[in-house]
Amino acid sequence: MPKLLVVKYGGSVLDSGTAIRRAAEAVREELGRGSRMVIVVSAMKGVTDQLLSAAGEISPDTPREVVDHILGLGEEQSVRLMASALKSIGVDAVEVTPHTPSWPIVTDGNYGDAEPILEECESRTEQGVKPLIERGQVPVVCGFVGRSLDGSITTLGRGGSDTTATLLARCLGADELVLVKNVRGIYSADPRKVEGAKPLKEMSAWKASLLASSGAKVLHSKVFRYKPDGLRIRLVSYEQSLNGSGTVVSGTIPGLEVEIHDERVAKLTLVGEIASDPEALAWVFKLIVENEGRVLSLKGMRDASTVFVTGALDDVLNGVHPLVVSTESIKAVSSTSGLALIRVRGRALDDAAASLHIIGEALSSMGVVLRDLVVGESSVDAFVDWEKRFEAKIVIEESFRRNRDE
Repeated sequence: MPKLLVVKYGGSVLDSGTAIRRAAEAVREELGRGSRMVIVVSAMKGVTDQLLSAAGEISPDTPREVVDHILGLGEEQSVRLMASALKSIGVDAVEVTPHTPSWPIVTDGNYGDAEPILEECESRTEQGVKPLIERGQVPVVCGFVGRSLDGSITTLGRGGSDTTATLLARCLGADELVLVKNVRGIYSADPRKVEGAKPLKEMSAWKASLLASSGAKVLHSKVFRYKPDGLRIRLVSYEQSLNGSGTVVSGTIPGLEVEIHDERVAKLTLVGEIASDPEALAWVFKLIVENEGRVLSLKGMRDASTVFVTGALDDVLNGVHPLVVSTESIKAVSSTSGLALIRVRGRALDDAAASLHIIGEALSSMGVVLRDLVVGESSVDAFVDWEKRFEAKIVIEESFRRNRDE
């Protein structure tokens, strides 16, 4: 079976008729290699902002459902232009918009940030888009927009076109999702801000999801909400072919993973404005390592910073103390030993506030004292008494599963 690609073109690379023609030629080239394809397009560069601005100028009280309908016109325009460009070079392209019978994306009625209804999307994709592919045609689909169950036009919020493409790749069982950007994949840092930033050849799905959750614009976090484990994601530049190198994102993201660190953990609290003294903080880390300790987690505040370490506490404490008496930024150091680190991570923690509530309620229900907490992107480090570690792990896992089932 020829491989199936879902290819998404963002607005930043669809900035002119010439750019659309170039994208169409890249699609034809990939079809020539024997691939089957579905194309997802965003509105052309600047069009969504123009439509939003015009709607606001007409009336600041325009209903949100009307605004969504207006904004969706940008994607419909792109679909028609891309389909026209493909047909002009001999590709049998089919327009798929919210007004066609083959439309696949069904959402709730939360205008402006609608959530796809996965079961409906799977059914509509099977009935509407898959037959087009089986006939040898190339569906060109509106990104960013959906239709609610009552037929209203909705929009999927920031990163909506990436969401559309990921949903279609999932529902179709695609071999690869190709996201065409104006940069050559994921870089070691933002190339617009950091000189010498280098493109990365590959990245695990988990690390890419952390990068996306932290606000990196090259990839939206919603992609990982719908990405199936077996789907490869390739990020390429519009200047590359669709099978060009770029960055390949692969692997799984755990739904929920709860692990106990296998060593006892100590908590060092450094009182003072150490967060504003990076040199002193670097020395703390150096002294911890020199005294055979290892930093597991860190929490900084204005008037105190907490470092969670393994190793012989007395040695670490005595190693750090000389710095306390020799610098103005650290006034005192205290320690707590005999802690266990319970590391919780995965998709189940996308909603940080809800996750903290689940963990806190779970431990409290069993009488386990939560000694401290460090919150990361889709992860939480919970610290409890060493003797309570297994009990804590079990109750946290059970609480997240119960919450999911509800």
